[in-house]
Amino acid sequence: MHGFHNLPKNQYGIWLPAIVLLLGTASIVLLLVANRINERRLIEADIAGAVMEAKSLTLTAHLWLEEAITGDVSVDVKKIFEDYDKAINLIDVTLKGGAADHDWIPEPIQDPDQRSRAEEIKSMLLEFTRLSHQRLENPAISMAGSVVDQEYDKLFKKFTDNVSELEILMEIDEAKNDKAFGRLFPMSLLAWAFIVVGATASLFILERRRKEFKKGLIRANDQLSSQALELTEHRTRLAELVDLRTAELKSANKCLQIEMAERLQTCEILHQTEKQNHYLSNRLVSAQETERRRISMELHDELGQSLNVIKLQLRVIEKGSKSKRGDCEGLLEYMDQVIDDVRRISMDLSPTVLEDLGLSAALQWLTDNLKKDPKISITTDVETIDHLFSKTHWITIYRIAQEALTNIVKHAGAEHVSFVTRREGDRVAFAVEDDGNGFDDSHGLTRESTAKGYGLTTMSERVKIMGGDFDLWSRVGNGTRVTFSIPVDNGGS
Repeated sequence: MHGFHNLPKNQYGIWLPAIVLLLGTASIVLLLVANRINERRLIEADIAGAVMEAKSLTLTAHLWLEEAITGDVSVDVKKIFEDYDKAINLIDVTLKGGAADHDWIPEPIQDPDQRSRAEEIKSMLLEFTRLSHQRLENPAISMAGSVVDQEYDKLFKKFTDNVSELEILMEIDEAKNDKAFGRLFPMSLLAWAFIVVGATASLFILERRRKEFKKGLIRANDQLSSQALELTEHRTRLAELVDLRTAELKSANKCLQIEMAERLQTCEILHQTEKQNHYLSNRLVSAQETERRRISMELHDELGQSLNVIKLQLRVIEKGSKSKRGDCEGLLEYMDQVIDDVRRISMDLSPTVLEDLGLSAALQWLTDNLKKDPKISITTDVETIDHLFSKTHWITIYRIAQEALTNIVKHAGAEHVSFVTRREGDRVAFAVEDDGNGFDDSHGLTRESTAKGYGLTTMSERVKIMGGDFDLWSRVGNGTRVTFSIPVDNGGS
């Protein structure tokens, strides 16, 4: 300890605690190492006990096996193999760790030579089990002096030699651990002695320095009192600055509230405008349908009737002049075609089948007309959905389906078409799909320059008017799929 007095006075309090900490850490490490060595001793004792018990079980099973082969009926053969199994389990636990019959082995054998011996012992025990089964099944060829008996005895001798070698190796390790533990204990005591001496000297020096520090603290306290006065004045000025900033923030917050109120008012105006646009769109669609119905009635009542009168007059001329019968027949056929065209136009403008038979039948009628084209094969699956929508929605749904099928006939060049309707909870889904030419759907709803683009936009708008969702998919050369879903009316069931 005399070496400490050669250090400057202001370093006593640094070096002494550091040395004490170092010695304390070293002693703790020594104790942990000693504890670990002691644990290894206990574990190796458990492993040695397991090996001894496995050896004992094997010897017992060997004796009982010999008795059973000689014809002793009192021997419990099942007990022989149970002993073998217990011996195998004990050796397996020494290799892997875990629960054994006699104890818990937390760690397996670590030494490579010992593990090698234990693995050989385990394989010999498995071979014992196999040979024992063989000898019991064929006692006649397993008697003393037989080939099987000689093989069994040779294996048994090898087993006892390996167990003995394993025990010797474990005894050597145990002796090493005892020697190491014996060295660590006095080293730990010596370290604790240094700690006690160092701590005593440190406390003496620290007490002397504490008095010096006390004087310094008094001086520091005077300085802190002076600084406290300065801080009080600074806090007062800071409070004034905070009040000023708070007033500025309140003013800014008031301006933000006014701006938010103005924005909310603007949003409300936009919402009202959107509702008005939606109402006007509905009125526009209704006006279109009303005008179409009027034109349809005029075509049917006036032009259709006029064409029928002309047809009747031509019949009269046909009967009066046989020479012109051929011309009249051609003219009559033309008039029939004109009448059919008038009826088709009238039906397109105002489909009477919708009012007469309902929405589902009208949709089926649309697809049936498409079947008249021999170039197109159509698959139809239309559910009964008339009761799910009001009649004001019937015509809109019909027009959307009509537009989709018309696009296929005019533009798609398709061979196969599918039209499906499905009830899905509180919505009805519609799907129209073809395998035609297709197009780039990234511009499908924005191409105002073509009738096809206009028709798709109209379909989308009609769906939105009914509060539905519209979706378009198409690829060039891979066909087109139009899907839309519409919520069921409140009165629908």
